[in-house]
Amino acid sequence: MTPTFTYAPRIGTHYVRTVKVVNQTTVIGSPLRQREEQEFVWNVSFSRQGDLTLVTHQLRRLSVRVNDATAAEVEGPTAESVSVVLLVSPGPRVLEVRGAERAARMLSSLSGPTGTDSAATIEPEQVRKIAVALFEMVVRDVVGHASAPGSTWVAMDPDPAIDRKTMRVERLEPCGSARCARVTAEYELRSDRVENAVRSASAFLTQTGVAPADAQVVDAALDYHEEILLEPSTLVDHAASFSRIARVIFVLPQGTQVPVEFRTTLEQSSTFP
Repeated sequence: MTPTFTYAPRIGTHYVRTVKVVNQTTVIGSPLRQREEQEFVWNVSFSRQGDLTLVTHQLRRLSVRVNDATAAEVEGPTAESVSVVLLVSPGPRVLEVRGAERAARMLSSLSGPTGTDSAATIEPEQVRKIAVALFEMVVRDVVGHASAPGSTWVAMDPDPAIDRKTMRVERLEPCGSARCARVTAEYELRSDRVENAVRSASAFLTQTGVAPADAQVVDAALDYHEEILLEPSTLVDHAASFSRIARVIFVLPQGTQVPVEFRTTLEQSSTFP
């Protein structure tokens, strides 16, 4: 019988997880660009509370760069005071996120020399949603499915732009002292669900001096990619990557086309002792 992906992290397991998120907006063919890069370094550990698994993320370092300039950097005692704990049921499902309030306060206090203060809008509920989303990105789509190479299945995704998401186990490979499965996702996307991309494009055009009301959207497209590397018997992740690219083409009243690309990438890696 083929083993299935099972959420059973060993109590006492600990490692360092680095999460790097890059959001970049570009007017294609021009020097106009807005880039924000966030890097979080966490100590991750597992413990028990009754039949629940407690996944503790203690912050070690946080850095924010805007257009290649350092906007904020936090490490040492200030960073280490932030700890986000997920209470996970045997399901597995995140039942509670602890520490979101302190994390939100710390993020909201960041203000860099660039004059960008996007972190000031962070609320505890946003921290909770991000914590749950990162957990589900690794666990939700694979748990209970066959882990043998070549196994495929259709996964449900809450993103309304996704019509169908097919998961595939590409291969098994060594990852440190463990053996991991490399899983990829193939997306079929709905071209009629790009409202968020269009709204983001409109906001960016306003910043560049173009009135969105004067521009017409003539084309919009989305492209997603996802890959994870994890232990089938525990679902402890060793690496993950996700990218979302949205391309929107505006036409101005004089007939000029303005192609705008929005690129979001997430790279996650784990280092074990």
